[in-house]
Amino acid sequence: MNAALFSLAGLIVAALTASIAPVSAQAMTVDEFRRELVGVPLCGTPDSGPLAGKALCTVHLPDGTAVLAGGGLVVYGLWETDGGKICRRNAHDPVDKHRCVTYERVDRSHFRNSDGVGFCLGPCESDK
Repeated sequence: MNAALFSLAGLIVAALTASIAPVSAQAMTVDEFRRELVGVPLCGTPDSGPLAGKALCTVHLPDGTAVLAGGGLVVYGLWETDGGKICRRNAHDPVDKHRCVTYERVDRSHFRNSDGVGFCLGPCESDK
């Protein structure tokens, strides 16, 4: 069940939408991701799906684990780098079952991944 939830959580995070339209986002390197986003809650609220309207946060920990929390669930996974991408998978999934994305900075506290998912450094103020 946890594998299904982490996969669902990945899809939900992929469905998050940014409420800000960047003028010129800056691509982040893996080193910048490690320095600026590891150990920090990356949060957003999906507009659709089973957890629509619920705040979700993912924390990539320095030891290579990741935790997604929100909407009444907590899911544990693993993250690693692959080239210039950040890859996540459920803690019980095989290594080849991972999802990889790149990240870009939209502004000082807002980011977006290559799936188009927008998030902020949490906890976030409502953009509404």
